[in-house]
Amino acid sequence: MFVPLSKLATVSLGFKSLQNTFYYVNKATIETFGIEKRFLTPILMLKALDARQHLQSPKPELWLFNCRETKQDLRGTGALRYIEAMADRSAAEKKQSGKSRTIREALEAQSGGLWYSPKARPNKHHVWLRKAVDGVFAPYLFEAPVLVDQRCNSVAPDDDIKWQELAAILTSTLFAYSVEINGSASMGAGALEAPTTKLRGYPVLDIRSLSAKERESLVSLGAAVWNSGPPIDWSDEAAQPNGALRELDAWLLKESKRNVSLDTLYSDLRSVCLSRISVAKDKATKVKKRKEDSIGSVAESIAKAVAPKLESRNFPEDFADGAACDISFNFDRKSLKRITIEQLMDRFEIVVTTKSGDTAYKDDLAQPVAEALIRSLLWGRSTFSISSERTAMMNAVTNFIAWLSAIDADIDRLVADSALGTGYEDSLRKEVYARLKVHPMTAAKSLPSEILLG
Repeated sequence: MFVPLSKLATVSLGFKSLQNTFYYVNKATIETFGIEKRFLTPILMLKALDARQHLQSPKPELWLFNCRETKQDLRGTGALRYIEAMADRSAAEKKQSGKSRTIREALEAQSGGLWYSPKARPNKHHVWLRKAVDGVFAPYLFEAPVLVDQRCNSVAPDDDIKWQELAAILTSTLFAYSVEINGSASMGAGALEAPTTKLRGYPVLDIRSLSAKERESLVSLGAAVWNSGPPIDWSDEAAQPNGALRELDAWLLKESKRNVSLDTLYSDLRSVCLSRISVAKDKATKVKKRKEDSIGSVAESIAKAVAPKLESRNFPEDFADGAACDISFNFDRKSLKRITIEQLMDRFEIVVTTKSGDTAYKDDLAQPVAEALIRSLLWGRSTFSISSERTAMMNAVTNFIAWLSAIDADIDRLVADSALGTGYEDSLRKEVYARLKVHPMTAAKSLPSEILLG
């Protein structure tokens, strides 16, 4: 009566863009460049989905830029304007390592063909499952098929199976139990991972073994659950399955000829779920403490080794070659949260916002002047002056990047030679810069459109 899920459906990872900064566009970006509708596919991120309900109906706030035409065929289009404007922007790098590539360089390294075309084909589906489960196992269901990002797995039923039939099976506590006992508790805070390849082998009731009338009953029972309230959170000891879920589970246990009571099923699932979360939290706390102690100690020694070089010069004054620094600034550096950059031709529109959401600074400046301002903030400055002379600031920024990049290389070498071993490089590097009070993007050859300051 039970078969691997792959016998009934195709299980696939949600859409993986490889460069969200470029491929995921919002309404403002679409309107700014005039990107044509034919190049846009609505896409939902996990945060747009509501875990408090089964049937989902969110309004898309992001679109996949899905262009597969050559530049020759794109002449005069908003799509081409967008491609050319974004090509030389800094690509998103994991944890802002400071080793920046342009978006074009990053995407060209992925595969051949048109660098700006998505490497994966976007496919829309009715049924989606979380890749990481805490206490809510229920699928996300859509009356009309949608595209969801890679934090979910899609489940597309075979041609002779209705999506509602499959959705009913995946809504049941029997499937939740199957995920719990077959999943891997390898993600943070006890979350249970259901990776795409393994999910395909999870056992489910064979829908094809049911009669047409039984399949109708299955859909009816599933629909009753979807409309009866929020999915149950099995990590909540006070939460109890409602009547509709109990009816679906009882029906499936009877059809599968399992001699198990509902109370036993529910008790076992809750027990395993709570134990998983409890053990993981305890382990995570101990591991985190040991890791933080080790990283902190090594980072302190590396910071002390490179600090004299950093303290030997200051930016922008020591790189301005005597140019008059005629624009002065005075920021409360500790209060700043974010720098956003909108590049139009050779000018930057800069917005500096505070942790409270206020605008600390906003202006439109020539690119070299804007970069001098931004890199001064990344350097950790609060009170400083820059020059309005474009050439002077271009030279200052160029020389500063070359000088600081050499120190970056020293830090990379010391991090690689540390006794912490592989897997800790990013965290250690981040901690070194935190102790030096310098942002890791300070020496990046090109700046991203958004930089978090703290």
